[in-house]
Amino acid sequence: MINPSDYGLNQQEVDQIIEGLQREPNHVELGIFSALWSEHCSYKHTRALLKQLPTEADWVLQGPGENAGVVALDADWAVVFKIESHNHPSFIAPFDGAATGVGGLVRDVMAMGARPVGVKALLRAGALDDPKTRAMVAEIQRGADEYTRTCGLQPLGVELMTHPSYASNPLVNVIVVGLVPRSRLMKSSAGAVGNLLLYYGIPTGASGVDGAAFASKGMDENTVAHPPSGDAAVGKDLMMATLELIEQNAIVGLQDMGAAGLTSSAFEMVHRAGHGLWLDLDAVPKTSPQLSAYELMLSETQERMLAAVEPGQLDAARKILAKYPSLQVQVIGKVVEGRSAVIQHHQQTAASLPLPLVVDGFPRLTLAGQAPVAPAAAEPLKTVEAVNYAVSAAFERPLASQLTTQGVGAVPGACAEIRLPQIGKTVLLRTLANGTDILQDPYQAVYGAVACACQGLKDSGAVPLALSDGLNFGNPGDPFVAWQITEGMRGLADACRDHHVPVIGGNVSLYNETCGEPILGQLFIGVMGVKSEA
Repeated sequence: MINPSDYGLNQQEVDQIIEGLQREPNHVELGIFSALWSEHCSYKHTRALLKQLPTEADWVLQGPGENAGVVALDADWAVVFKIESHNHPSFIAPFDGAATGVGGLVRDVMAMGARPVGVKALLRAGALDDPKTRAMVAEIQRGADEYTRTCGLQPLGVELMTHPSYASNPLVNVIVVGLVPRSRLMKSSAGAVGNLLLYYGIPTGASGVDGAAFASKGMDENTVAHPPSGDAAVGKDLMMATLELIEQNAIVGLQDMGAAGLTSSAFEMVHRAGHGLWLDLDAVPKTSPQLSAYELMLSETQERMLAAVEPGQLDAARKILAKYPSLQVQVIGKVVEGRSAVIQHHQQTAASLPLPLVVDGFPRLTLAGQAPVAPAAAEPLKTVEAVNYAVSAAFERPLASQLTTQGVGAVPGACAEIRLPQIGKTVLLRTLANGTDILQDPYQAVYGAVACACQGLKDSGAVPLALSDGLNFGNPGDPFVAWQITEGMRGLADACRDHHVPVIGGNVSLYNETCGEPILGQLFIGVMGVKSEA
């Protein structure tokens, strides 16, 4: 008998899985469904709301649906950027949670073919007069900063605000911005039947197993989790190796092994290609031969990538990766005919699943929102730190791997800057979020934030071009929280249309609450603009 709660599922979802398979799933298969049907991976509560956002414009080269969004700068270069959150892991393990949050987003940006350039941290915490909170925030900032600098990126700024609701559930959101030659843009599809799936990076261990499910529920005094740690030095090798693979046309598709690890990367890459998957877990580089199929599929070990390689290019890819001894390299699967995923372990079938059901068959849920009769007044957010930096980027040739960056220092005003003197342009980034006004009027709270951010870019001489959003809210089953989300998203959609700023990607983080006490909801936005220098 299947206990749905053991896998972060409910009975309706288990019944839907059994109906789709026409049989009961085994332990490994349930783990795969648990990961890809989790809120963290599927966005099952907000997917319908996200569809109302405007996502297209002549200057948008890639909107939602890939690892990160891409906007054209000129005929040759484009900028890649995205917001991501790492809230739950950063509360459990502040240093590693923040560091791996940066690392995962760096890999998302480089998976588009871009050289990650800078990182801005958007933080919310409880009052800093509490020694435990102060120590936690210090570790969060140290983790994010250390990964940023060790990986060769520049800080773009820090925004830290405090509010009582974040005392036991901090928000750790980051934005990573990268640059890519338009001719080198990469996608995540695994491509044609016969292509090989090439694993490269750190060996898989047991860390972070079930991380996607952990991030899809609230926390309490009994919460136990073991978020993975990162290795920024290996992360830098991974970044440079990836850029060289792309520039040498050695790979055709690429995906970070982030949330849900090998499960999400392999299943999603092949599903996007419209084919089937064969995976051999015995070939996966691993820290121990004792690791189970469940652990190998769901581990969130950091600094790992999965690339799709045409058979004729395998030797070229291996030759490039051999330059980086910190990376283990192994072919672990291939793209096959049909629409099924077959996972083998110890020469036996550990899982056999229809890809469309696993990747796209999750239930779409409707938020039942209800405005309060008279919402109570809330203590305002307090700004502790708000600083933006300028970064100068240069290149000898139009290759992402040839980019060099240098920190210029703090800049006045509300925008971070990436200066590109060789093409006579500066990329400006304006970040903002709602205040406590979301408790009274979420539509206007978010609409006003977008309007303010766009005006700030214009005041700095830039043309607003695109937006990445980060939704951070409590339990979507709470009618008051659901009302904030639905009305806030409506405000975001209308504001983006009115200001001609498409949404090119983002992140949704729900269940930000501890012992049933939700956070003050925050809809972060990062608006990117460009100005031409005289």
